[in-house]
Amino acid sequence: MSAWKDLPAQTRREFLRRVTILAGGTAASSALPALAAVANNVPQLHVVIIGAGLAGLCAAYELERSGHRVTILEADAKHVGGRTRTFRFSDGLYGEAGAMRIPTRHDITRRYIREFGLPLRKFVLSNPQAYYFLRGERQRIADAARLSRLYALRDDERGKSPDDLWSDSVVKALKSLSEPEKKDLTADTLATDKVRAYDQQSLQQLCEAAGLSDEAIELLAVTQGAETLLSSAATEHLREELLEVWTQGFDEIVGGTDRLASAFAARLRSKPRLGCEVVRMSQRSDIRRTAAVYRQRGTEQRVEGDFLLCTVPCPVLTRIVVEPELPGPKQRAIRQLNYDSSTKVLVVTKRRFWETDDGIFGGGTFADLPTGTTYYPSDNAEARDPRVSRGPGVLLASYSWGQAARRLASLPHQERVTSVLLHLSRVHPQLREPDIVRESASWSWDNHPYSGGAFAWFMPGQHSSLHRHIIAPAGRIYFAGEHASLTHTWMQGALESGLRAVREMLVAAQA
Repeated sequence: MSAWKDLPAQTRREFLRRVTILAGGTAASSALPALAAVANNVPQLHVVIIGAGLAGLCAAYELERSGHRVTILEADAKHVGGRTRTFRFSDGLYGEAGAMRIPTRHDITRRYIREFGLPLRKFVLSNPQAYYFLRGERQRIADAARLSRLYALRDDERGKSPDDLWSDSVVKALKSLSEPEKKDLTADTLATDKVRAYDQQSLQQLCEAAGLSDEAIELLAVTQGAETLLSSAATEHLREELLEVWTQGFDEIVGGTDRLASAFAARLRSKPRLGCEVVRMSQRSDIRRTAAVYRQRGTEQRVEGDFLLCTVPCPVLTRIVVEPELPGPKQRAIRQLNYDSSTKVLVVTKRRFWETDDGIFGGGTFADLPTGTTYYPSDNAEARDPRVSRGPGVLLASYSWGQAARRLASLPHQERVTSVLLHLSRVHPQLREPDIVRESASWSWDNHPYSGGAFAWFMPGQHSSLHRHIIAPAGRIYFAGEHASLTHTWMQGALESGLRAVREMLVAAQA
């Protein structure tokens, strides 16, 4: 018998409780070791997982590795991976409808990518040869300081690049924080007055408090791809700046981001059950059991387990009946948590004119047009093979967020493409050439019935008022997904939340 089993039950429970508390307040890199600390000596559990996105797949993978049983119910009849979704075109070309890049700092994501043997290559985020298209003028990013002539800036703002303006506002605010205050940005519950104050501010208000003029804020926001995020919580942007999300480089999965979800699914003994839309979750505390009722091919079925893990986004969760009802604060958090919108329009062109004519190998063009940001493929960024440049390529012609995304999403697919090409041809006249576009695809996460939005993104005050309720379990029902993390929008957030939920369920099983 192990020394662990020799401990009194009360001592075991207290140890597990402390491990969970400590793990919840540390960096993401501690998530897997923290899980390992509680994985042993837990009686076999049966966990019903709702949703086969990355959070659900990761949780299932780790539960099975620890000897537990899982049942995964996925509403989509043809897809696993949630908001990782790759479009496949002819000639082996592909593009991403969802997640498309992995920050260097996202250690958990990279840990699984290495474990599964998936190849990576550099994702080029910024390229000085790409363009800004602002107020009707096209300008190379390398000449960003010249943009100030297009705006009615104050004398002290003229000649500054967008990066300078970001440093004068967001970076300056971050530097004003003490080390405990910086740590507070990544805490589930905010403990410092200064960070709580920033949580009540929007990005717009932070920039105004830093002394930026309205014209400078517009220049900063458009060139950072953040114009639709000006009303969101300042703490979202301070946290990403603290964690160096945008400054330490990115990679992409060769062959498509959906390979990560496929790798998880391939290693599961219990494969996701597709086309199973959960309509009801229930639990009984007297017998420590949970149940999910789902519809499959027009009939309702029921599956029971020791725990339920719900990983669906909040817009979808609002459609599921929960018995008994969730606590009032959790219901409010699910209803109110802000989700941003995202629409992508991709085109396959018969030649990579941005490489042959403009010398752009990877990176993005930022515009105040309805197109938002345009991203160029990174697959030829290092080799710069002229044979590849003369051949077809996938251009992410439009990546838009917020109101701009919703406006595009309101159009049928072909009208989206026509509108995007009309505007983007002002930046790249080559798009007016006959038959330059061979194929196209578009995607709106708002319009997807099992997403209802692109990603969670706090509005002012939501970190303080909602986050702790979003992540809290309700009896034997646990919750995960990028919305149940502080790493919103990223695959890392989904994985972090899945690991956290597994750890908490294993702790609860020992109680």
